[in-house]
Parts: sequence; structure tokens; C-alpha cells
Amino acid sequence: MTHVPHARVAVLSDFDGTLTPSCTIDMLYGRFAAPSWMEVTQRWERGEIGTREELETNFPTMKASRAEMESALDVVTLDPGVPALLAFCQQRDYSFAIVSDGLTWYIEYILGRHGLRDITLYASEIRFEAEGLRLSFPWYDPSSPLRGVGKAAIVRRYQQQGYRVAFIGDGQSDMEVVGVADVLYAKEGLLKYCREHGAEAVEYSALSDVLAGWKDP
Repeated sequence: MTHVPHARVAVLSDFDGTLTPSCTIDMLYGRFAAPSWMEVTQRWERGEIGTREELETNFPTMKASRAEMESALDVVTLDPGVPALLAFCQQRDYSFAIVSDGLTWYIEYILGRHGLRDITLYASEIRFEAEGLRLSFPWYDPSSPLRGVGKAAIVRRYQQQGYRVAFIGDGQSDMEVVGVADVLYAKEGLLKYCREHGAEAVEYSALSDVLAGWKDP
């Protein structure tokens, strides 16, 4: 990998299915939510409802305390390449951030279990209060109404600040950054989408592939 100095670089990454092997929130639903969660999530996958409605419908049905859900999170692993990716960004003075359509709560919990803290994170919020759960969506963008977090808007914000952006993703919530990020690393559903739409993307299967085939944006 040859490093050529140029404009500032930001590396933005999805979380579920990208930094982790699978979708954390679906695991929690499967363990604790009402059986209707699958139908609701399938409606989300078809684009019939957005992330906000999906979360606001499914999460209140969770039959578990915060402690019980966090105990279930203890089995979630990270892609083995996460530490190397973070070290790579630090060595090159690249900004790194997680941009997720999930929840800050479980992302920070999982990262903390692996000794990773103080990582910039864009995600939706959940508060566990005496009267129940409270969801909020500080990064919602009206131009991306089906997402809880407007990933394209966040990419553009970095670009407006003078960054070239590399984005790493895998699924449906990452599709809006196609054609927006300066370099896109894609696998699974996101890669299929790029191929179907003739969009340029660098294929990867694991984060080690991203580093091995790194292209400066």
C-alpha cells in the first residue's frame, strides 16, 4: 500500500454486518421481542417503513431489562480486522467514525467490551427510563426518510469540511452513500446493489481485505 499525501481523509464505517459479523439488533429481537418483530423488519427490508418506525414498533415489545439485553450482547464479536483498521487510520492521521442505522447504546457497549472507546459515532439513541424506553434520532435527515441516520448527509458534511471520504458498508442502510462517498468498500447486499446499478465499489469480505486493497480516496 503506497501512501500519497493529499487532502484530509475520513474513513467512515457501518457497524452491524461490517465491524460485526451479523446484525446485533436482529439478535436482540430474536431473543426478546414479540414474534411480530420479524414481520415488521421484513416491511423495513421492503422499504414499506423506515428505521424509525421499525425501532419504535419493535423495541417496546422487548421483554427484558437493560441488564438482560447487555448480557446477551456479551456474545457479539467484532471482525478481527477492527484493531488493525483503527491503527491504520491513526498511523495515517485519518479521521475515523462509525455511521450506523443502529443504536449508540449497544454499539458503545460492544466496543467497550473489546477495549475500544472514544470512537466518533453517529447513531440513533435509546434511553432506559422508569416509565419505559425512549428513542430519539439526532442524525435523521429528511432527504433519507427511510433511515434513522442520514448516512449520505454525514458523508457530505465531511466532504464540505475538506475531507475525502472512504466508506465501508454491507447492507441496505449503506446504499444511500453510493455515488456520494469518494471510495466505497462494499460486500453482500451493498455490493450486489452496486453491481446492479453499475456503481463503482471495491469488493471485500473482511476488514483485512479493505486494508490489503486500500485505495486512498
